Amino acid sequence: MKSISKLFVATLILATISMATQAQDKKQEQPKAKAKTEKKMKMKDHVCTQACHDSGKHVYAHGEKGHVCTNACKK
Repeated sequence: MKSISKLFVATLILATISMATQAQDKKQEQPKAKAKTEKKMKMKDHVCTQACHDSGKHVYAHGEKGHVCTNACKK
């Protein structure tokens, strides 16, 4: 009877360690996935549009070098 209880306790300990390891691995994978998506987007060179000519300053479109994303881009 003692050997069965020892085996049961050992199984519980191993299961707990395994679950903790899996949770930690998932946390480490999330930032890597986010970094990969940011690297995939290559910035294009700026091409002046009518908006640049009207304002007298460069107006950068989303995805062009020099563009800074705002809340309007995220929509």
